[in-house]
Amino acid sequence: IDARHGVIEQTCRHSFIASLLQIQHIIVCVNKMDLVDWSEDRFNEIVGQYKEFASRLEVPHIDFIPISALLGDNVVERSLNMDWYQGSPLLYTLETMYIGNEHNHVDARLPVQWVIRPHSDEHHDFRGYAGRVAGGVFKPGDDVVVQPSGFNAKIKAIHTMGGELEEVFAPLSATITLDREIDISRGDMLVKANNPPTVGQDIEAMICWFSEKPLKGQGNYILR
Repeated sequence: IDARHGVIEQTCRHSFIASLLQIQHIIVCVNKMDLVDWSEDRFNEIVGQYKEFASRLEVPHIDFIPISALLGDNVVERSLNMDWYQGSPLLYTLETMYIGNEHNHVDARLPVQWVIRPHSDEHHDFRGYAGRVAGGVFKPGDDVVVQPSGFNAKIKAIHTMGGELEEVFAPLSATITLDREIDISRGDMLVKANNPPTVGQDIEAMICWFSEKPLKGQGNYILR
């Protein structure tokens, strides 16, 4: 936000899009503080403007930092010109923002992105199911069910480039092998046997559409 102009339409538009995309953390940098004589009152005024607007958003965590990008104040090092600001500079705030609570670690979901079959002498019988964990925690020995087929198996091992893991959770990527061969294809999903997802054809969703080409009500779309 330009300290001279305060909250403008573009500020509101970008913040609203962030809220639609379910971004959990916003850092509001009030820039060009050097052009308003490093005024604490002006900074607090803009913070009040933004908070009034943001009360209508679904963003649980918002930080405010007064900076001068041109002179480097509160970008990497704390500003000597704004000793009234007791918070952290921008870089430190970005590097230490806690985001571990943003992932669902209860509902175990692993969409299968690729079935790995090396067909080599060294790994002749290897069949792994690779993908990015969308939720929950998977461990060797867990009972899993393949959706939509309903086949069940136990997790034999969890493989990564760095070796085998004792567990894998969102948003990590891994390859899972099972204790028996069942028909699994790209697009299937591995879930916990005691916590299956709801299966249906009707989906309700909030869609944030960026394309200049209009969204068609009867169009066919691929969703991740």
